[in-house]
Amino acid sequence: MGERLEKNARRPRPLAVQYIALMTLIGAVLIALYGWCSYQEQAQSMERQMLAEARVLEKSVRATWDFIDHEQPNINYDRDGTYNFKGLYCSLVGKSVGKLFTMSTDYQYLLRYTRLNPRNVMDEPDDFERAAFAAFENEGATEYTGFVDNGEGKREFRYVGAIYLTDTCMECHGGPAGELDVTGFEKEGMSVGDIGGAVSITMPTDLYQSAIDRSTILMIGFFLLFLTATFGGSLLFFRRKVTGPLTNLEEAVGEMGRGNLKAPVADGGSVSEISALAQGVKSMAGELGELYATLEEKVDTRTRMYREANEMLEEQRGALARANALLEQANEKLAEENEYRTNIVAILSHELRTPLTSILAFVDLWEASGEQHSRESRECFEKIKRQSHVLLEMVNNVLDMVRVESGTLEIADDVIDAVDFAATVMAPIEPLAAQRGVGTACEVSPAVPLVRSDWAQLEKIVGNLLSNAVKFTDAGGRVRLAIDFDEAASMLVLSVSDDGIGIAPDRLEGIFDRFVQADASISRKYRGSGLGLSLVKKTAEALGGSVAVESVLGQGSVFTVRVPVTVIDEEGLDEDFDCR
Repeated sequence: MGERLEKNARRPRPLAVQYIALMTLIGAVLIALYGWCSYQEQAQSMERQMLAEARVLEKSVRATWDFIDHEQPNINYDRDGTYNFKGLYCSLVGKSVGKLFTMSTDYQYLLRYTRLNPRNVMDEPDDFERAAFAAFENEGATEYTGFVDNGEGKREFRYVGAIYLTDTCMECHGGPAGELDVTGFEKEGMSVGDIGGAVSITMPTDLYQSAIDRSTILMIGFFLLFLTATFGGSLLFFRRKVTGPLTNLEEAVGEMGRGNLKAPVADGGSVSEISALAQGVKSMAGELGELYATLEEKVDTRTRMYREANEMLEEQRGALARANALLEQANEKLAEENEYRTNIVAILSHELRTPLTSILAFVDLWEASGEQHSRESRECFEKIKRQSHVLLEMVNNVLDMVRVESGTLEIADDVIDAVDFAATVMAPIEPLAAQRGVGTACEVSPAVPLVRSDWAQLEKIVGNLLSNAVKFTDAGGRVRLAIDFDEAASMLVLSVSDDGIGIAPDRLEGIFDRFVQADASISRKYRGSGLGLSLVKKTAEALGGSVAVESVLGQGSVFTVRVPVTVIDEEGLDEDFDCR
């Protein structure tokens, strides 16, 4: 059942059906969008109209209020000038007018006076009116409006307009506070401009909402009728001018597919694109007829061409085999020459180490003789010793480079404790750094476990980097070794940083090449063969790792070596294991 539904879903639908579905979707979206926009516009218009009516009512009440307030002298003074309070004051008249208005509308409209801390409990504000007073007080508003639910499922429009005290209001609401006014109530001690209360108007929205609903229904009905007529007419046109001719073309193409290339093809009618398609089908049928007529001849031609191409391919294959044989001979000769070069370099390096070792031994014996020597002699022997060490380091680097490049470097599997390793590699560097006035520091992360790798090769890598860092850092600078562990990649991370001369950006790319230093002036000043960093890179790669550098000219460099290691379960080790 599921497969059948899936096949039906993938089956192409007729163009007319797709057109009807698309037009229906577009029509529904347009009707919904227009209906929503029209409804919103009418709702906003209703709100504006109700607000205007509320303002008119509020101004009418306020005018009555102001009139009674203005006529108080005429009301309360008799003709002989005697004051005789009649009890007809502004708030009483305003509330009375509001009650009469409310009763006259069968309580559909509610017009009343309210205030905070009222003298009459009937004037106590409700929640909406309290919100209005808060807006008057905090936001400086003079009116507050909104639509609310009256609790019976009907919406009402609420309007609250602020009443500010004037000079004539001070007789009843001014100071001193607590004194009785002419109406027998205590004065509040308020000032001119204070909010003395508000006019609250409640208006039903039923009549307006009914008009909006009727208008919306009529509009949607008109649109449905319009779209139905439009879509019906366009569908009729579509079937006569588009799908009908296309169906005829489909039948003609089907006949041609069954071998009848002379099947009649009807004209495309008055639609230019379909007429062009019909002409194209006719032309295709004619070309297919010609193609079938000459097919055998073309097949023979193609067969001959393929045979010739195969012969050429066989010739090229033979030539390629001969070229491969020559290339193999060249590779063998190159390997022999490379082995010869490697042996020569190894022999020369070994022969150089013997006299250098003898020279260093002689200098050590001379220093240990205990005899008093002149200052010139000591300086001379110190230079001999220093330069011999430099030359011996170069020879060792050359030998290590030969081993790495020839693939004869043997990788050990030592147990490495990061703290012991750091102490070992820093031991020969610290005196050299102190002699140059360079500070040293070493930091081993507690997260570094016992691991297995080649102690000697790691020592050479870090030793080369530390030696370079001290060499290229001036007095007062600092060289730092940091050891960390990348648990996710099981990598030992060794970082050597300095605040020395740094490396120019254009020199960083080739800094690990052989016989490369930052520039010629540095080579003359600091000496060196230029093999150190190249050896570091090749040794790290031989261990399966990598080396990277970050540097800012004049601020220092950071070399970071990442080497894969095997983590050791410390619980399974013997107590007296060797950390190498």
